[in-house]
Amino acid sequence: MTEDIEDETPNNPLIPLPEDLVEEDNSANDTDIIQPIQETENMEVHHHSHPTHGKTTWKNYFREFLMLFLAVFCGFLAEWKLEHVIEHSRETEFMESMVADIKTDSSRLASMKVQFGIVGTHIDSLIPLLEENELLDKNAKEIYQHQVYLNLYNKWIYADRTIDQLKNSGNFRLIRNKIVSNEISKYDGFIRNYIDEMQSTLIQKQWQGINDAGNDIFKSSVFREYFKSGNFTPHSVVLPNAPYFLTDDNLVFQKFINKLDQYAVSLDWFRDNIDRALQQNKTLDSLIRKEYHLE
Repeated sequence: MTEDIEDETPNNPLIPLPEDLVEEDNSANDTDIIQPIQETENMEVHHHSHPTHGKTTWKNYFREFLMLFLAVFCGFLAEWKLEHVIEHSRETEFMESMVADIKTDSSRLASMKVQFGIVGTHIDSLIPLLEENELLDKNAKEIYQHQVYLNLYNKWIYADRTIDQLKNSGNFRLIRNKIVSNEISKYDGFIRNYIDEMQSTLIQKQWQGINDAGNDIFKSSVFREYFKSGNFTPHSVVLPNAPYFLTDDNLVFQKFINKLDQYAVSLDWFRDNIDRALQQNKTLDSLIRKEYHLE
């Protein structure tokens, strides 16, 4: 009987297991089942811990582009404005310098006109005296007195420092007033061609020719003594010992007279150009002062 009971016990499903065994078994099962679920939950929590970003639309791109464009454009405007102010200031400085040069030109032109006018007057008085060949000795002192002034020469010096700066450095573009720019170019062209060029290629050569021809007629000691005793201040000449002239050849005197006539004609033409230059000088000076409000 006992054996039957012992034999049936292991196969009876209704017999409860010990509590320790049940707890150990459950814990083992819990570990096996719950652990994967917890890992999944942890992963899901970790995934949702990042902040959610909305999509970047074309409006956002346009707004950023617009802000960048405005920043660059404003910087460009500021730089352009600064450059404009600087160039305007340089333009005014050039015009002030130009007015100063014009004033210098005016003074030199006026002085040259007066001096060449004096030379022309003495030529007009000298020629008739030289033509009276038989009265040369009688008129010797008066002839020498007029000849003194033919040794004088006024070299034109153009005050072109500002114009050269405008042309050589490309700064003519700074002159925004086209009327002023055109008048400056017109004035510069006239001075260079009808004053500077004419004097160097015609007036100066004729003056030198008269001096060379005079060396065959006049005694240089008279002129040396004249300038030594009174410099350029008008005073009486001192005649040398007779004979008063180096030659009495009428042909030599006639060639000299011919050179004097040529020189006189050129001086009249040159002084007429000086008048025109002075008029342009005055016009340009008034225009610049008016347009740039200079005193």
